[in-house]
Amino acid sequence: MKNWTTDHTKEIKEWFSVGNYEIFEDLSLKAYYHELWARAIWHRPWPTEEEGRDLIQFGIKVFGGNPVLYNADQLQYTDRDDLLYEPPHIHLTTTKRIAQLGINSMVAGLFAWDGGQQYKIIPEYSDSFISEIFKDSMTKNTVMLEIDLASGTDEEIAESIRTALPQWRKIKATEPDMSSVVRFGYGTIKKMISYRIIAMLDILMWSKIHKVRVSDDRLSRLLYTDDDNEDETRLNHHIRDSDRPLAIKAATINFIRQFNYFLNKNPHLKDMKVSDVMKLND
Repeated sequence: MKNWTTDHTKEIKEWFSVGNYEIFEDLSLKAYYHELWARAIWHRPWPTEEEGRDLIQFGIKVFGGNPVLYNADQLQYTDRDDLLYEPPHIHLTTTKRIAQLGINSMVAGLFAWDGGQQYKIIPEYSDSFISEIFKDSMTKNTVMLEIDLASGTDEEIAESIRTALPQWRKIKATEPDMSSVVRFGYGTIKKMISYRIIAMLDILMWSKIHKVRVSDDRLSRLLYTDDDNEDETRLNHHIRDSDRPLAIKAATINFIRQFNYFLNKNPHLKDMKVSDVMKLND
């Protein structure tokens, strides 16, 4: 990693202006969630191939002076009536997944070839749970299931799953990871804006790409200007003790899941402006 020089200051100021990030206060909370979610993907060590393509576009926008990555049309996927929504913790079955199951099932000897064009399931496996058969490999920490939407109300179906979870966890010997659980509330959102977390994450990504160290004092000077009130300015010790650790935590999938959980528990906030949400109390 290189030390910061005046050339780096000139380079970063070609695209970075803290004023460009003021727009985040005017976004809906749902839109702000997606902007933070994009940064979590951007900062992930090993993105998927599909995510990698999106990250190229993220970089083009952010380093072109436009930190808002999603427009209103792109955020309508949760309200669409032509595409199933895939929430956190749940994976809808894809053709790729079916292919994986089929191949692994044949390798495991669950099917037998009759010598013609037909395969037959081995009788002893006909009622076995996939999650049990492949419990040490592709379904180690997962339970594969189908949900019959016509079998009951949303509340009834959700309660059935909630009731089954403790038993499923016991059978699968999988406990929730509590080490990364975040107490997410209105105060967290206020800190995210006040500490200019998304702006900091974009600076940190730029420094990572350019392999240059960025000190806490440097972050303070980039994120705050003489136009800021003195009581709003975060100094190097604030950055070191609170702001940078929060930014690093915010750029994790676990933090995003907590944010998503907060939104699900408070659906009335999704379309509210971030600036208005900041006025609320836990």
